[in-house]
Amino acid sequence: MQEITRITLETDMDLVLVHKRIMKLGELAGLSLASQTTFATAVSEVSRHVIEYGYNAVLILAVKTDVKEPEQYLIAKVLDGNLNLTEKVNENLVYARRLVDSFSLERGDRGIEIMLEYRVPGVQKINNGRIRQWISSFNVELPVSPYDEIKRKNKQLQELAEKLKESETQYREVTNALPLMIFSLNNEGQIIYANSWMKSFTGYDIHQLNENSWPLVLREKVFEKAWEYWQRQRGTNKAIRKEVELKNHATQEYIWHLLSLAPMVSESGKTMYWIGSLVDIHAQKVMEQTLRDNKELQETKLLLEEKIRELNRSNQELEQFAYAASHDLQEPLRKIVYYSDYLSRYYAEVIDERGKLYFGNMMGASQRMTQLIHDLLNFSRIYRENLQLVRTDMNVLVTEAMNDLDVVIKAKSARIEVAPLPVISVYPTQMRQLFHNILSNALKFSDERRPPEVKVYAIMGEKQVQLTVEDNGVGFEEKYLDKMFSLFQRLHSREKYAGTGIGLAMCKKIADLHNGSITASSIPGLGAKFVLTLPLVA
Repeated sequence: MQEITRITLETDMDLVLVHKRIMKLGELAGLSLASQTTFATAVSEVSRHVIEYGYNAVLILAVKTDVKEPEQYLIAKVLDGNLNLTEKVNENLVYARRLVDSFSLERGDRGIEIMLEYRVPGVQKINNGRIRQWISSFNVELPVSPYDEIKRKNKQLQELAEKLKESETQYREVTNALPLMIFSLNNEGQIIYANSWMKSFTGYDIHQLNENSWPLVLREKVFEKAWEYWQRQRGTNKAIRKEVELKNHATQEYIWHLLSLAPMVSESGKTMYWIGSLVDIHAQKVMEQTLRDNKELQETKLLLEEKIRELNRSNQELEQFAYAASHDLQEPLRKIVYYSDYLSRYYAEVIDERGKLYFGNMMGASQRMTQLIHDLLNFSRIYRENLQLVRTDMNVLVTEAMNDLDVVIKAKSARIEVAPLPVISVYPTQMRQLFHNILSNALKFSDERRPPEVKVYAIMGEKQVQLTVEDNGVGFEEKYLDKMFSLFQRLHSREKYAGTGIGLAMCKKIADLHNGSITASSIPGLGAKFVLTLPLVA
């Protein structure tokens, strides 16, 4: 895991920065807008929880990628100093858990650690160069919450105003430069200062707002409740944070803002006045509400699940059809081959040269058709029904595949080195077919300038194993990687390399059958490497 950036979690203002930075990280990683929003919402829910119940919390954004594993994840890790945080049941954590691929909460000596992982789709690896670029792009932003920075600047400016009366002009210029509403209130709730953004947004100056214009900026019922809330809270000398909707004078739309008020207390403990800010959080509120309440999204999810079930049924029916069709084709094809062979033996002398050419083409076509039907039958037989996983020595399966290819191995003077392979749970017949196909490809696509050399080895992990077949053949262009594992796809002409284009598609289907994956890498002219990743099943 490599850290990209971190954010302190102290106030609700930090949630704006959390959402912004996660959306940016998701965009850099190539996530869709929906995926960016989903991950940002999950992390925001956890952040909101620790801001409310924890202390000394920090959010670390990172990337987890491993050259040995195909999966890549964006990581959000929250560290909090409250040891009792796990005892507070909160729907935020339950909701967040449903939105990510992995969620964990652990308690240690110094506090708790909450880890969220979100998978990055695609075959392009997130390398160290890209990660350094991401870190650099985040370094240009301040690694603190906007609220902390605003509060610090306000306090500094108020101190300057008390010490230097003539600095009022400078204070106005600084606050007007900040893209948010900053103001001061006396203990009666009257505005004594507001920067230019206040009038720009509401359309009213300080005098108009104090007179009776606040009901025009807030919804009428909301204003009454807000005023009652202010009357109760102002005597407590505690900071106030509240989400409110304010009418934009230019658009006449109500926009969500985060209101923050903090008392300025004298040495005697008396509140002299209040400083406050209003920050636009409308985009965040809209996104959160959309994800929570969008019934259409839930209906689409149910519809998608039904479509998947229909697709699975359709795939099963297609497999059965392919098997039946291929099986029924064998009988007429056997007759074609039989009579062709009979004609070749007894009537070759009475056929002219053009007839012999056509006859040879027919024989070649029938042989290719026989091989194609054979491969289709093998492909259609690959399914999980009635199969049992068996603890199997992979060395035995590779040896059996090599024995099947013994004639080709000797003809090409090929050398195949097999390192000790593990004993794992597989479907033996299908796995033997997979090794046969990959080794056959390594021998078929060998370089004419040198004898084939093939290496077979395994890399064991805690939860999976990687079985690798590496050769020194002609290789391939990696831009055709997706095409290679599809049915009837060929990268070379039939005249140069025989085959039906089913072998690697069969390998992919066998890998899927084992809940695994298969991929390949190559440099043209320098060979190819095929990597089969399988889960370790007890």
